[in-house]
Amino acid sequence: MLLGSKRHTATATTRWLLDYSRWLDNTATIIDATVASSSPTCSAENTTILGKEVVFFLTGGETGETFVVSVIITDSLGNIKPDTIAFTVLAP
Repeated sequence: MLLGSKRHTATATTRWLLDYSRWLDNTATIIDATVASSSPTCSAENTTILGKEVVFFLTGGETGETFVVSVIITDSLGNIKPDTIAFTVLAP
């Protein structure tokens, strides 16, 4: 599912937080999360699970570039949810 289209500043490192509390059952928590960038110049790094949230840092990018970040989470009940976020890189 496409979560949205966002802007990222070239050469910046930006922290992103994805809140899955509305999607997860009350008793479920995220037990695994994979975050990957389709860009050769902008990487998704340092993925951390915080209960019902996933945090990652987006680093780099070239002005004018467009790419997607793919996120796949698995919850404690065995559900798997794939998501994508579209990014456009702006000049600093």
